[in-house]
Amino acid sequence: MLKVEDIYAAYLQKLNEENQTKRYEGKEHWFHASSSGMCMRKIYYNSVEQVEGSGIDNNTMRLFRLGDLVHGDIQDALMLHAKKKKVDILIEKEIKMKDINVRGFFDICIVDDDAMYDIKTCNSFKWKFLFGRTKDPEPAENYALQLGTYAYWYQNKYDIKLKKLALLYYNKDTSLMREVNVPISFIDKAYSYWEDVNERFKIGVPKVELGIAPAYEWECNVKYCQFYDHCGGGLKGISKWRKK
Repeated sequence: MLKVEDIYAAYLQKLNEENQTKRYEGKEHWFHASSSGMCMRKIYYNSVEQVEGSGIDNNTMRLFRLGDLVHGDIQDALMLHAKKKKVDILIEKEIKMKDINVRGFFDICIVDDDAMYDIKTCNSFKWKFLFGRTKDPEPAENYALQLGTYAYWYQNKYDIKLKKLALLYYNKDTSLMREVNVPISFIDKAYSYWEDVNERFKIGVPKVELGIAPAYEWECNVKYCQFYDHCGGGLKGISKWRKK
């Protein structure tokens, strides 16, 4: 008997392999702009050692696909609007910064407004800490650094100063959408972050150190890191070693 879940999983795996081939094959040495502000050991294993990581489980693959579909719909809507209203909007534009070895694709730049956006899908739990009464006391900066990385490239490529950076959040549980403005200062912060990455990598793989490798404690998890085993378990691995 056919199992629909398995068929869908195979389909998503095929899409993922095609995307990896199209976007990353032959370009494995580049650092990914989407990794801005994340675990530096993970960046090192991915782009310097080019370790083959563990596979992505089916549930995570479905979550990624949902994010891709939301991205695609919003970007298609913007391009249709641009065509009708004769405004200049860029989507999914590739960036390359050879001096810091960073490559990626930004989501949206509304050229006429000098505004750049990055689309982020989240669940209601994350949404609550973003927009509810109880705000996250230590909000993660990785998304802001990612957007700042794209913005740094854009400003230098076109010699234009952006006036607005924003994260566009889409709640996967309720379909609510809201923006979070990102300070323009993150453009320079992002470049400094990647300069730091390059300097650290001259020595070799960064040591396990919370705030750097990993940047956040939750990253050291087999679900979120395809290099968890290769790394030795990150923070948990260090903890076990110290106990011994």
